[in-house]
Amino acid sequence: MKVIFRADDLGMSEGINYGIAKAISCGPIKSVGLMPNMPAASHGFDLVAASGVSVGQHTNICLGKPVSDPASIPSLVDEHGEFCSSRTIRARTEDTIVLEEAEREIQAQLDRFRALTGRDPAYFEGHAVFSPTFFQALQNVAERNGLFYINPMDPVWSEKWGVVCAKPYHLDDRGLYDPRKYLFDDEADIARHACSMLVFHPGYLDQYVLDHSSFTLIRPMETAFLVSEELEQWIEQKHVQLVNFENYCED
Repeated sequence: MKVIFRADDLGMSEGINYGIAKAISCGPIKSVGLMPNMPAASHGFDLVAASGVSVGQHTNICLGKPVSDPASIPSLVDEHGEFCSSRTIRARTEDTIVLEEAEREIQAQLDRFRALTGRDPAYFEGHAVFSPTFFQALQNVAERNGLFYINPMDPVWSEKWGVVCAKPYHLDDRGLYDPRKYLFDDEADIARHACSMLVFHPGYLDQYVLDHSSFTLIRPMETAFLVSEELEQWIEQKHVQLVNFENYCED
């Protein structure tokens, strides 16, 4: 069984960055998504650059400030020139994102990613916004730049590349779940697949996360789980092969 352990939100805050760095150095994370528009993006990349982890672009259009001029992307920003929140976007009755504006910001974030890292993203995807227009914009920009767009939640993509997204977990009233039951009891439904992707959000809490993210307690909980001896033993006992998108999809 091959598994892609992926961590999202590198660059959201310094606390998030430190948790992700630990999940890479002491845990099974082999792929990490960088949010190029966030102020802590450079700090996050510097922490993980020497680890050999696969760094993708976790394109963000719902948190913080855009890279491009807010006046040029009015469908993506509020009256203050900051991105509309994911909660605001989910509450809309129709998809109001303008394709050309989304492509402009996605390309600007790609340019920022390249400037920060000195390389192309190992993979290319989006953060927290489930908009058909956003997905199309990501695909368009990826194709124009020769990048590997991923969307394992899409059955067509999954069948083409042979990577299945694990089933989502269900959060309790504290915003938590039991990662041991999820993985060890296979609530994630990965045991029957040749290659699955598990997405985690490791990190430590700082004021920015508390003020701007609905994922709070779950982050240090997942960090602790990812670096636990229990998980290490499970990986060994189940003969899990840790892969990333490049070495699996190239095979």
